Amino acid sequence: MQKIILAGNAVTAHILHAYLEDDARYAVVGCVVDDAYAASGSFTAVPCTGLSSVVERFSPAEVRVIMAVGYDQVNAVRQGLFECLKALGYVMETYVHPRANVLTGNPLGEGTLVMPGALVEPGATVGADCLIWGNVVVAHDAVVEEHCWLAAGAVISGMARVGRRSFVGVNATIANKVEVGERNIVGGAAFISKCTKSNAVHLARSGEPFRCTAEEYAKYFGV
Repeated sequence: MQKIILAGNAVTAHILHAYLEDDARYAVVGCVVDDAYAASGSFTAVPCTGLSSVVERFSPAEVRVIMAVGYDQVNAVRQGLFECLKALGYVMETYVHPRANVLTGNPLGEGTLVMPGALVEPGATVGADCLIWGNVVVAHDAVVEEHCWLAAGAVISGMARVGRRSFVGVNATIANKVEVGERNIVGGAAFISKCTKSNAVHLARSGEPFRCTAEEYAKYFGV
């Protein structure tokens, strides 16, 4: 059984801890964050340690790290902690939930996590330190570059590319062969059918209020 420390102490850590508690391959023994946040997180199931003392408490020879940090600052915080822990000598565990389907022959990037119900099809490539949430599809020959966050239900279609440090929201879709630039934010339910520039934001507008009341809509459209 591999001993694990979680990098993070908030919501993402809480969710990942629940998954790992049911996975006989792992035992979570602690978590680590920047010193300033060691006492402020919402996740308290295991001891939390600041970066300045983590090596003394959890030897890199005995434990591995699973990234459990959110997507703050378009994944910059996640990337920074990932790189810091690697520099301290830790192995970043690549985690695939038992109910995920990883069918690609390309190895997943170091420290990437694939959650239940996700599908990574043949020929797909996923870089380091990505979080692929439940029911995501990374289709054939697609590329997800490092430090990306794919929220639940997102679809990265065949031969599409998602640039590094991008966030793709719940149920968003990237069309075939489309390239999403680096550090993009793609909002929930957005459909990206053309290539995007770096550092761009693309939001779905379908949630805007309709120009009539619910009763009026029901009367004229038969709902």
